[in-house]
Amino acid sequence: MNKLFYIFKRKLTHICNLKPYKDTKWLMPNGNPIGVYIYNCVAEEKVPVILNDPTLATWYSCGPTVYDSAHIGHASCYVKLDIIQRILKSFFNINLVTAMGVTDIDDKIIKKGHETKTDYRTVAKMYEHEFWMDMSSLNVEKPMIVTRVSEHIVTISQFIKGLIDSEMAYVTKDGSVYFDTSKFPAYGKLQIMQDSGEASDDAKKNKMDFALWKGFKPGEPSWQTEWGEGRPGWHIECSAMVSKIFGSQVDFHAGGIDLQFPHHENEEAQSCAYHNSRQWANYWIHVGHLNLKDTKMSKSLKNTMSIPSILEKYSADTFRMACLISNYRYSMEYSDEVMLTAEDVLNKLKFFLKDVEVYANQKNPEVGDYNNKLLSDLQKVKENNLESLRTDFDTASCINSILNLVNNTNKIIKASTSNYYPVPVLLVAEYILQVLTKFGLKLTESSSDNVTNTFIDSLVEFRHTVRSNALKRKDKELLNACDVVRDKMKSMKIQINDSKNEPSWVAIK
Repeated sequence: MNKLFYIFKRKLTHICNLKPYKDTKWLMPNGNPIGVYIYNCVAEEKVPVILNDPTLATWYSCGPTVYDSAHIGHASCYVKLDIIQRILKSFFNINLVTAMGVTDIDDKIIKKGHETKTDYRTVAKMYEHEFWMDMSSLNVEKPMIVTRVSEHIVTISQFIKGLIDSEMAYVTKDGSVYFDTSKFPAYGKLQIMQDSGEASDDAKKNKMDFALWKGFKPGEPSWQTEWGEGRPGWHIECSAMVSKIFGSQVDFHAGGIDLQFPHHENEEAQSCAYHNSRQWANYWIHVGHLNLKDTKMSKSLKNTMSIPSILEKYSADTFRMACLISNYRYSMEYSDEVMLTAEDVLNKLKFFLKDVEVYANQKNPEVGDYNNKLLSDLQKVKENNLESLRTDFDTASCINSILNLVNNTNKIIKASTSNYYPVPVLLVAEYILQVLTKFGLKLTESSSDNVTNTFIDSLVEFRHTVRSNALKRKDKELLNACDVVRDKMKSMKIQINDSKNEPSWVAIK
C-alpha cells in the first residue's frame, strides 16, 4: 500500500515544462488539453485546462477557520465549488483528488477560547464538526483528504526551514519568521496590490513581507523549533499541507474571492520559492461574494445568517439552484426575491418530471410515435450545454436552455390533440434529470412516505375530478372550494399543478 501511494505521489508531483500563455503572466503547462476553458486571475482571461494526465487532476480548497459558525456566505462558496467539482467529474470524466485545509490554530480561535474560557482545541473541534454538518445538509461532498494545521506542525516547520535555508525567509529577534518578498520578483502576479498585505511591523525588512511563523506569546499555544518557540502563520499552512499531499504542483486551488490577496498571493510566492518553480498552482478558482441586498455580508458587520436558519425557510436544492443560475465568479445577491425565483425554477422542473410520468402512462388509444423536432431540440440542448460547461462552467446558460426545452416539451404534453410521443418526451425528462443530478440536486420530496404520497395522489385526483366538473358547469362555489383546498395544501408544503389532462403535485419547502 505504501509503495502504491509513493508511486501515485510521484506521478502527481511530476513537473511539466511551462511556457507563457499569449502575453500574460500565466504559464501554460505541457500536457493534455481536456477541452475546458477556465478564468485565470493571473492571465486575466479564460485559459485552457491542461493536465499532465488527461483523466487525473488535483484540487485543494481553502477550508474554514473554525472559530465560529459558518454562514450562508460560506454556503455559497462551497456549494459553487462543489458544483464545479461535480462538473469536472461527471461531464468531463476527470478523476479529481480533492483536499481541504482546516485552520484550527489561529488568532481568532485563541481569542474565542479566552473569551469563553475554553481550550482553543475544544473551540476548533466544535465548530469544525458544525461545519461538516452544515456542508452535509447542503449536499456538498466531503473532500477525500482533510488536513488540519494542528496535525501538520512538523510539516509546516520543515517547510519554513527550507525557506530560511534558501534565504527566502528571515528570523526576527522575537523568534518570528518572515518571507522576504524583495527576493521574489514575481510577487503580486495574482492581483494588482492596492495596499500592504499585513499590518506594519518594525521587525519586517520590507512592507510587503508576511509572517510564516509567529514568535511565542504568553497564553498562546506554541511549539519548539530550531529558530525558536511559536506557532504557524496563516498563509504558510496551506502551502506546506498541499505540498505534503500533492508535491510541488497542484492543478486547481480554490477559495473565496477575498482570499485572492493576500492569502493566495502569499501561498503562490512561498510555494514557488520553496520548490524553486515559476508556477505552483496552475488554476486559481475564486468564488464571488454573497451579498445581502445593497450591502456586503460579513461577521465583522454582524449581519450574517446561519446555514440552518436559511434551510428552515428554503430547501438545500433551492439554495443550490440559486447558485446554479448565477455565475460562480461574480457576486451573488441573497434575498427572498432571488430565492423565490430559484424555487420557482426548481418547482417548474419537478412539475415537468411528474407531468412526463403522467403523460407516458396515460390511457391513450393512440400508438406512440416519434417527434423528430423534439429529438432534434434535445440534441442541440445537449451540445450547447456541454459547450457552456466547457466555457468556465456556465451553469446559468445550461439551466436556461433546459427551461426552454421544458417549454417546448410541455407544448406536446399539454396539446389538445391525439398525437402521442412517449419516447422523445421520456428521453427529454431523462436527460434533464441526469443533468440536475450531476449538478448535485437531490430532487427528493420532503413527503417520502409511500402511504402519505398515495393519500395525496388520491386527494389531488379527487379535487381534479370535482374541479373539471365545476368548470364544465361553471359552478363558482365548487371552484372556490377547490381553490381553498389548493391553498390549504400549499400551506402544508404541497403545491398542486392544474393541467388540462392529469393533475400533479410536488412537495415544496
